[in-house]
Amino acid sequence: MSLDWTQKKVLDFFREHVTRGTLIFRVDDKHEVVLGDGQEPKAAMTIPDWANTLKMALSPDPGFGEAFMRSGFDLVSGELEDLIKVLRLNFEGGHSANGFGSFIEKLQALKFQIAQFTSIKAASRRVRHHYDIGNDLYTRFLDPDMQYSCAFWDDGAQTLEEAQHRKMSLTTQRLKINEPGLRVVDIGCGWGGLSRFIRRETGAEVHGITLSTEQYNWAQQQRLELGDNASRGLDYHLLDYRVFSQANAGKYDRVVSVGMFEHVGRHQFKTYFEKVGELLKTGGRAVIHTIIKPRAEFTSPWIDRYIFPGGYIPAVHEVIEAAEHASLMVDASHFHPGRNYAKTLMAWRDRFRDVADQLDPEKYDTEFKRMWEFYLAGCINAFDEAEGGGGMRVGQFVFTKPGFDYA
Repeated sequence: MSLDWTQKKVLDFFREHVTRGTLIFRVDDKHEVVLGDGQEPKAAMTIPDWANTLKMALSPDPGFGEAFMRSGFDLVSGELEDLIKVLRLNFEGGHSANGFGSFIEKLQALKFQIAQFTSIKAASRRVRHHYDIGNDLYTRFLDPDMQYSCAFWDDGAQTLEEAQHRKMSLTTQRLKINEPGLRVVDIGCGWGGLSRFIRRETGAEVHGITLSTEQYNWAQQQRLELGDNASRGLDYHLLDYRVFSQANAGKYDRVVSVGMFEHVGRHQFKTYFEKVGELLKTGGRAVIHTIIKPRAEFTSPWIDRYIFPGGYIPAVHEVIEAAEHASLMVDASHFHPGRNYAKTLMAWRDRFRDVADQLDPEKYDTEFKRMWEFYLAGCINAFDEAEGGGGMRVGQFVFTKPGFDYA
C-alpha cells in the first residue's frame, strides 16, 4: 500500500478522532484502512486531500458538506447518511473550548443570530433561493400534489402518494372544518396541493399565500385547470404573511401552515403568531405543522448557506411560548416520529436519483447534484432517533383564538 505524505497525515488525523462506529478509507482497489470499533454505523469513503481535511478539521460544518459537493472525496459503500452518522458520533460537539476552531464556531453563532432578523425583503430573497430553483426539478421527485413536507406513513401507507394523502387528510381533520361557509388561509401554501385538497374535501373557501414566484405560478395554473366551478373559492397570493395579515385582519375561520414555520426566523416567532391571531376571527382555529428539534440550537451553517438561508427549526417550548405570547390558546399538540420524515426523504432521494441524469446540466451541474444528495442525506440523518442521529420529529400544533366554540 503506497500513501503519500499528505494521505498519511489525513489518516493520522481521522485515526486520532474516530473511535466509535466504523469508518473505512479506500486507498486503492486492493487496500483499505479501517478505523473505529468495528460497530455500526459503518461507511466507507475515499481519502480526502489535505486541503479539504483541514477545512473539515477546523469547521466540520460546513467543511464536510462543501468537500463532498466539490468532489473532495467520494462515498465508497453505505449511504451518505451513514457516513454523516459516523462522523457525528466522533466529531459532534465541535471543537475544544480553546483554539481557532472554537473561534470559528463563535463567528458562526454570531452570524446565525444576525441572520435571524428576517425582514420582508430578506424573507422573499431567501425563499426564492430554494423554491425558485425550478419547477422542472421539483416535479421530478415530489408526488403529483407537490407536497414538500413530511408524509405520514404510520398508518400503513405503502407509497409516497398514499402517505402524503394521509398527511393532508389528518391536517384537514385537525382544522375541524365542520360547517359550511368557512374561510381558510394557508400560510406558505407551496404549490397549492393542501389548499386544493381542503377546497375539494370540505367546500371551504381557501386562500394560499407564498413568496415563491415559481410556486405561485404553478398553483395558479393548477387552479385554472380545475375549471370555473371547481376553482371558485380558491385563490393564491404572492405576498409575505405580514403584509397579507394587515389587509385581511379577522377574515378567516381557520389558518393552516405546513412546513413554513421553519423559514420564519427565530426572532420573528412572536410576530408570526401575532399575525396568525390577527387573521383569525374570534373563535378561530389554527394548525401549525413544523419540524421540531430536541433542544434549541443554531442552524447547520451548511444548510443555512446552501439550502435554507435564514431558517431555524424550533424546540417545542419555543413554539408554545410564542403562540401564548400572542394570546392564542393551545388546544392540542400532535407529535409524529422522525422516521416519517426520514422515509419521506428517502423516497424523494430515490426519485431524484432516477431522474438526475435527465436534468438540464446547464442548471443542475455535478456540484448541484452532489449538493442535493448531501442535503437529503443530512436531513435523513437529522430525523434518525438512534445515537449519532439528530432526533428531530414533526409536530402539528393546534391553537385557538379565545372564544372558540368547542361544541
